[in-house]
Amino acid sequence: MSFAPRLLSPLLLAAPLFGCGTAPPPPPLDPTSPTPSKAPLEIAGDAPSPPQAHTKQIAAADCSAASAPLPAPFLGPAPPGLAAWYRFEETDGPVLDSSGHGHHGAATSSGLVRGAPGRVGRGLSFSGGHVRVPSSPGLDFTTAATIELWVRIAPELNERLTVGSTVSRGTGESDDNVTMQASCGGIQLIFSRASTGTTNVGSDCGVLPVCAWTHVAYVNDGRTLALYINGALTATYKGGFLGPLQSDLFIGRRAQGIFPFAGTMDEILWWREARTQAQICGDAGGRWSDGRCLLRP
Repeated sequence: MSFAPRLLSPLLLAAPLFGCGTAPPPPPLDPTSPTPSKAPLEIAGDAPSPPQAHTKQIAAADCSAASAPLPAPFLGPAPPGLAAWYRFEETDGPVLDSSGHGHHGAATSSGLVRGAPGRVGRGLSFSGGHVRVPSSPGLDFTTAATIELWVRIAPELNERLTVGSTVSRGTGESDDNVTMQASCGGIQLIFSRASTGTTNVGSDCGVLPVCAWTHVAYVNDGRTLALYINGALTATYKGGFLGPLQSDLFIGRRAQGIFPFAGTMDEILWWREARTQAQICGDAGGRWSDGRCLLRP
């Protein structure tokens, strides 16, 4: 299945954010792009001073029901192409990069629960805190990109006008950036180059169930940007807009301090290659059979 997201014009990218509701009206579609089969998630604003409702320190809900833990996606050395791997198994100190490339992160002293129940062992629960990983060419997407993670949103991120940033490099304010965010129970990823333009793919609202684990994967092979939810292809659009980035990697908010994430994340995989759907299924602990990804309950 393939449908095009609404394109976000430069004006809209600098405007106050709005979510998945009916007001304000959506931006016009690019006349050269196919008509989407259904309305995708739309996150259209990264203003330096957005409304307070978008930046409040939202607390993660008590999503205490635990899922049966999955095994780690890899045993032994990390595969080639994996630039960073955040497992969140630590209960204090740095957030370690398990890829072996040394892209460790610093966690804030508040607004996080270290060692929270994860999808694979422990996870990291967010209620206003974040992790910051120093910028490095080793984290740049030059020819291809895949970002995977397990996410469990709190009820706040099922609301229409509340946005939580999962992973991001750059501000999203007319700069070179890669930003992923959740809102209205949906997910969106944007690739932007200040000099050439932007592309994005978002899901429908409501595809991320509250207080339940969902595996999210985005693949950009330079030609196509694809979204996979629980190993299933969900949406595609034009890819590209890859290149070096000067900014740090933030987990749990944007660089400028907006869009704090509420919920839990686990097993962030940051690849400098395009993973196949079967590989993504395996990374999620599933079994690829007859063109389908069969995930464990």
